[in-house]
Amino acid sequence: MTLILTLIVLNIPVYWLMGWIMFDSTHNAADSFWETTISILKAVFIPRIIRVMMDDEPTTDGSIFNTLFFFFGCIAVVAGEYYLLMKFVWPAE
Repeated sequence: MTLILTLIVLNIPVYWLMGWIMFDSTHNAADSFWETTISILKAVFIPRIIRVMMDDEPTTDGSIFNTLFFFFGCIAVVAGEYYLLMKFVWPAE
């Protein structure tokens, strides 16, 4: 369990990069690191109906499929690294 939590924390830059590619790579992309981070978090965690009611609809695509693919991608990264570590680095022999 400690290894999985360590992988989750160490992969934060990978999650950020995946989120930037999926949610903020349009021609209206944010200018700074923090604007990009806030844009990704809004696209992932704030439901579309709330963004529409607040008149804060981003120019990026925050559809449910992109959000699901983002979370499945994050899970796949951690699962793949865990599998490789268990198979090649710390085999259970």
